Amino acid sequence: MRRMIILFFLGLLMMAAIAVGIGEACGLWGSFHAGVFNQIPGMALTVGGLALIVWSVRSQYTLGKGTPTPRVPTQRLVTQGPYGYSRNPMTLGALLMYLGIGIWIGSGIVIILTLVVFIVLLRFIYIHETRELVERFGNEYVEYQQKTPFLFPRVFPGYKNSQF
Repeated sequence: MRRMIILFFLGLLMMAAIAVGIGEACGLWGSFHAGVFNQIPGMALTVGGLALIVWSVRSQYTLGKGTPTPRVPTQRLVTQGPYGYSRNPMTLGALLMYLGIGIWIGSGIVIILTLVVFIVLLRFIYIHETRELVERFGNEYVEYQQKTPFLFPRVFPGYKNSQF
């Protein structure tokens, strides 16, 4: 199981390297450089997103007795930790991390590609992963789905919107 988690994080690192490579390959095309106005928010989003990913994976491993990979899925539905705020905190963390990298290196191309990839990914997750979780966990997941937002945590506690 730990091997799957290590492979997951190596894949995450590889994707980050690809994002930086794309930014470098595009050179000045689509670039913006504002010094600390790139570095501080970019670094904050990158580190914050990575922290959310680590917290999510740790929660899956310790509470769900599984990993983020389909080869070793969680044995229990995880609804605590970051999963108490979002049904997909790992995806949210990755989105923030890659957007942060794009801002940090000042690459509009990386930011646009990140948004396009995540729009497709979120659609896939919303349809396929949700269906699979309903099959695996039944009513327990349906109840969780009704009270926990899909991606973005609720800013206002009384506001109910489980779509995103």
